[in-house]
Amino acid sequence: MSDVRERREHENKNYGDYKETEGFKDGEMLRQGHSYANQYPVMFPFGPPIYLDKVPEPILRELDVLIEQLGGKVEYDASGQLAGRIKKQTTLTNNITLDTEECIVKHCMRFYQMVQESPEMQMPGHTQLTMQLQALWSNIQEAREYNPPHSHSGDFSFVIYTRNDLEKYSMEELQDNEYDKNVGQDEGHALQNQALAGLIELQYGEPSWMNWTQFRHVPSRGDIIIFPNWLRHTVYAHYKENHVRISVAGNVNILNVDTE
Repeated sequence: MSDVRERREHENKNYGDYKETEGFKDGEMLRQGHSYANQYPVMFPFGPPIYLDKVPEPILRELDVLIEQLGGKVEYDASGQLAGRIKKQTTLTNNITLDTEECIVKHCMRFYQMVQESPEMQMPGHTQLTMQLQALWSNIQEAREYNPPHSHSGDFSFVIYTRNDLEKYSMEELQDNEYDKNVGQDEGHALQNQALAGLIELQYGEPSWMNWTQFRHVPSRGDIIIFPNWLRHTVYAHYKENHVRISVAGNVNILNVDTE
């Protein structure tokens, strides 16, 4: 698949034309052959919106194989280029198929179009957008590895989960470790460590009374989370030995709109 990037550039695909073709079927919305598990994927836990839906199983299987094939090869090692304190990080950008890129971009386009229904987001003359995948990499997160707070380049950032051995545990079970257990007392009020193990957290604004500044999620296989590239996010460590959480993250650019 060494010529995938060249084929992308020559085709200059525009994924902006969305027409609902079959409505709802078996609880999924079908558009141009792509299924969406979540009818209402956009949420506003704070200022900027967040998108949460599922990626189809064939795309996940492709990513599974690619991570296995390229992982451990020096030429694809991304561990020194990314923010994560994670040993096994692999660049996938030039090796995915056009179907996988199209799936990712279509989710980003759906996110954009749903948010644009708000008057403040309308861009006259730009209902038809051109988007392009900028970068893609995988993370195999083992016990005690983590990703510190950071942001990305591009216009949209996303993360797709292909495996999470932690999803079978309850929050109480994830928190049952030497770091996250409840501790201390302060003037009669219990001081409790927040449940952080195994979570991805998106952060916006300054922590203060009655101000919601975090969106936290325990991911499962197939989840795709999309958010504005500048939104800071972090992935907390987990403490289950011989358990891994595998994600594919990346950035998408809007080519014909100045998002600045």
